[in-house]
Amino acid sequence: MRKHNTLNMPKIGDKIYVDSHFYISEGSGDVTGGLATVSRVCKGISVTAVIFVEVKEHPGHSYNWTQFLSKTQDILRKRYDKAVAGTDPDIDTMWIEPGDIIEGGVEATILEACI
Repeated sequence: MRKHNTLNMPKIGDKIYVDSHFYISEGSGDVTGGLATVSRVCKGISVTAVIFVEVKEHPGHSYNWTQFLSKTQDILRKRYDKAVAGTDPDIDTMWIEPGDIIEGGVEATILEACI
């Protein structure tokens, strides 16, 4: 694996380390950290040049290489070693379901959102 820093941005196909991310209200997006393959590199528009990377093991997730991920590669390498990143989805369920009793003894009413 090539050593990366903010000046040496990764290229498609490079191996980098990414961290785990777990979501309380959207468990279908949970991902485990580890070694991952760069699938996309994008330049962001900001006051300073910002590079974002995507990895094939975490579809739909984007990481700020410049400000965060490049600076944590050594820490993530020690944490994950040879473990490979991946998805770890949970089934998304509503927090409040019909029939639940909420504040003041009122039964929950679930409204569907139209988008």
